[in-house]
Amino acid sequence: MKLPLILAASSLAILSGCATTPAACDPSQAASLIAKLSCDAGGGYRARLDAGEDQVHLDQEENALFRDIQHQIMEQQRATRNELRVTNQQQYELERTIEQLLVRLQSRTQDQLGLQHQLNEVAQQMQTGTSPQRADGETFAERQTRLNALQEQVNRLQQSLGYTP
Repeated sequence: MKLPLILAASSLAILSGCATTPAACDPSQAASLIAKLSCDAGGGYRARLDAGEDQVHLDQEENALFRDIQHQIMEQQRATRNELRVTNQQQYELERTIEQLLVRLQSRTQDQLGLQHQLNEVAQQMQTGTSPQRADGETFAERQTRLNALQEQVNRLQQSLGYTP
């Protein structure tokens, strides 16, 4: 008599294990022994573990993408800093060359008032454009505009001196 009762109870536990869902099998909640057996036998716990592992893999892939994006941003920042450093060095060299030219031309054209006036304008513009505060706060477009104006003045000076640009 006990044997059929045990067989009936165990078959009921096995069948109830098939009826459980992974959402119902939460190991953090208190459950009866039969509910735990049914979750274990029905694969509810394994399904929750598999879903958790899948989520971890997805999170790892997203994290790798974020690290790749961060690396690319850092590379672009480094390239921009290097480009700005090169541009500043070229700007400095250009200004030194213009200053040397101005000194030579001023010594040569002491008696020509018109040329001296143009040279003074270029020197004035060089003085106002090379202050450290202005160079740091100056945008690329402002610097380009200032360089274009300097180029025009240098071209006018060349024409005044009889050089062909």
